[in-house]
Amino acid sequence: MKQNEKDQNTLLSKLTNAYLAMLLGVYLIYPGLGGYQSITAQKWQMYLVLTGAYIFLMALLSAELFIVGGKSIKLLREGKESLGLPQKLVLGYLAAAIVSTLLSDYRSVAVWGSGRCEGLLTITLYCLSFLLVSIFARPKRWMLWLFAAAVSVNCILAMIQFTGRNPLRLYPEGMNYYDAYTRYSGEFLGTVGNVDILSAVLSLSIPAFAAAIFRMKGRTRFLFFVPLALSLAVLAKAFVAGGILGISGALLLSVPVLLNGKRSRRRAWLIVAGILLTAVVSVYFLGGRMGGFLYEASELMHGRWKDDFGSGRLYIWRNVMELVPEHPLFGGGPDTLGLRTDAAFERYDETLGILIHSAIDTAHNEYLNILINQGSFGLLTYVAILMASAVRWLTLARKNLTVAVCGCAVLGYCIQAFFGISSPISAPYLWMILALLNADDGQLYKMKEKFRRRL
Repeated sequence: MKQNEKDQNTLLSKLTNAYLAMLLGVYLIYPGLGGYQSITAQKWQMYLVLTGAYIFLMALLSAELFIVGGKSIKLLREGKESLGLPQKLVLGYLAAAIVSTLLSDYRSVAVWGSGRCEGLLTITLYCLSFLLVSIFARPKRWMLWLFAAAVSVNCILAMIQFTGRNPLRLYPEGMNYYDAYTRYSGEFLGTVGNVDILSAVLSLSIPAFAAAIFRMKGRTRFLFFVPLALSLAVLAKAFVAGGILGISGALLLSVPVLLNGKRSRRRAWLIVAGILLTAVVSVYFLGGRMGGFLYEASELMHGRWKDDFGSGRLYIWRNVMELVPEHPLFGGGPDTLGLRTDAAFERYDETLGILIHSAIDTAHNEYLNILINQGSFGLLTYVAILMASAVRWLTLARKNLTVAVCGCAVLGYCIQAFFGISSPISAPYLWMILALLNADDGQLYKMKEKFRRRL
């Protein structure tokens, strides 16, 4: 590679790291200017500006390299000759979303998105930013420290809101956190908005901080106990069951992956299997006495279910599943679920004396949501991205700190996603961390070459 190409790639990497700094810090703590009523739209607009500007500048610099270098641009840094499997799968996922949009009966909505702001435009930014970050990012420890600082600010604000105060005037005038679902619609917390979306962010951050403490060296790593404790406290107080299951599963399953030594890992897997078996048996026989989601899980195991289980998720899943046969291959179009179903929640509020009607615009299960909106091709490519990333995590987690931390974070998110809501507030962190997990550092390339020489 010529010197000017190396210098250009260095500049591309610096621009990528600057973009990551904005996403990890500013974007997370930016609460918008109109309170919780408009926070999704305003943060989405900021995401469009940040990511759109990043992609545009990267394109300009790459064009300059093409003109100055006089030959084809190498997409990847020196040491890799072609796109890796995760990058190819992301292109496949984007292609499925494009076809889904073109075939949609609600094409204009599918391009921009409806109330969830996750149309083709947003999905394109997810995928292109993944490609650029995975190619040009150079993971640094300051990124994790910056994320920890932003998460801490978010959690401190949430704790103040738990006291009944309304800093930054995010709640409607004269209201606070405890007026959720009574005096205003929804439940909001911190600088993220909906508590389910906050749970998704915490499901990423908590396993990441725990893995950093476990794998890093030196006393400074213990400072991660601060954002870890704050995050756990906020999640416990908000008590989002999906998030609790996500971080519990991630912390439990990550230990055997991060341990050194085959004997230690075997013992850890046996212990994990024993814990999981004990938990399942306990919920089956004792869950009915525990209440909450444990009671609901026990009832489901016994073949008894009600539509209101999981805060109404069973009702949602049962109704939205009816949409799958309509467009099984490519779905109805990104972010069009709400336009294709009449299912809704209705509940009587005794305090206000009115009947509250809430429309359903998401499946409250990210995998099911993709199946309905982008079809089986979209879901298969999405799951394949996660599986390819999991293989990399299992292969390199004990040798690479970035892979270890990012893999634990992705695992936590993926578990809670079975009960969660995808949003341009939380999903950018999944795509960013997936990109860092798959960023080329040469280690996997060296392992392949070593294996080939042995053969």
